[in-house]
Amino acid sequence: MKKIVFAFIAIALVATGCKKAERTPEPALVISKWARAIQDQNYQGYTLCEAYPKSEAVFRDMYRDYYLTDLMVTSVEDADEKDIRKDQDGNPFMYRSLSFEASAVRRATGRPYQVVRGEAVFIKFTEGKMAARGWLMSNRTFITINR
Repeated sequence: MKKIVFAFIAIALVATGCKKAERTPEPALVISKWARAIQDQNYQGYTLCEAYPKSEAVFRDMYRDYYLTDLMVTSVEDADEKDIRKDQDGNPFMYRSLSFEASAVRRATGRPYQVVRGEAVFIKFTEGKMAARGWLMSNRTFITINR
């Protein structure tokens, strides 16, 4: 019995030690956290996902009537580390795009009412105080289809 337990532990250690690079790109994780923050109306969670977050009053007004659920990332563009741009404050960043699909749910009823397809642009600051925050959402575009 001890040999079997030891074998399972050894296999688990080898499997985790030989693990390949993360299959889910960081922007996909960020947009999932963003959607959850919208659903929970969690302003602090929202600000952790956004490069340039709106004020709390604007956030509450924007997502007062709906939230996104069943978010599925359909594609993530690779970042070009040589294409460095600068924001309005002169902070350098890399960027990449992500495409997704989701369902929009009315808060009042809790029922889906639209299919949402969209693109989000993510940026990663290469220097300065924002560099440690990783990939952040800077812009998004939605196309909605009524059910």
